Amino acid sequence: MKTFDNEWIFEAFENQPSFLTKRMFGGLAAYLFGRQMMILVEPTKTGRWQWHGVLICTEYSHQAAIVKEFPQLSPHHVLKKWLYIDSRHEGFEPAMERVAAAIARDDRRFGIHPRPKKDKVESRSRRGKS
Repeated sequence: MKTFDNEWIFEAFENQPSFLTKRMFGGLAAYLFGRQMMILVEPTKTGRWQWHGVLICTEYSHQAAIVKEFPQLSPHHVLKKWLYIDSRHEGFEPAMERVAAAIARDDRRFGIHPRPKKDKVESRSRRGKS
């Protein structure tokens, strides 16, 4: 299974019982405290994107405060609802160590609650009704 260059960031979460990872959009998402916190991204084989860094999941309402504290982060140019830091940024490692520590402390500015999965059987039965 593919490993990601920046999986070291997840070391800050390893002692948390709620920590899990999931493959997503060609990247590796980290979940903690029931929230999706970040996605490690690297260029895809298909060329769909060339990003190499970390997407930080947050709500728009928290972006300004997070960027003020972590100026290395900025809204992603495509996925504007999330913050991003390129792994080539000169402050990448210290910034991500600090971000990971904040997330591990359950800083509520970070993370989004995943949408509940729709029940496929229920969805089909609704389509059949008028």
